[in-house]
Amino acid sequence: MESNVTALERDIMNHQDKQAQQNQQQLQALHQNLRTVRHAINNNVAVIMAMAELSQRNPAQSQKLAQLCLEKAPQIASAVAGFSELFEGTINLQEELETRLPSQAH
Repeated sequence: MESNVTALERDIMNHQDKQAQQNQQQLQALHQNLRTVRHAINNNVAVIMAMAELSQRNPAQSQKLAQLCLEKAPQIASAVAGFSELFEGTINLQEELETRLPSQAH
């Protein structure tokens, strides 16, 4: 009986170690994705700022520059939405795994 308990404890510890590794990998993936999103947003905002400055200096080009700015807004929204989807998916997976672990220990 004692060896069965020890084997069960060992299995649970192995599962927890694997879970910790998966969590670390998920966090690394989220961090990389956040860096990518931040970079994309910063680039798009820089373009918008440059366009705003150019339109002040050259009002004749305002319509064309405004159109370029309008094209950047959806790109920003898309980058944020993609990160949010990945983040929420990771949170949901984590919650699902946490609810499964106690049922496996019994």
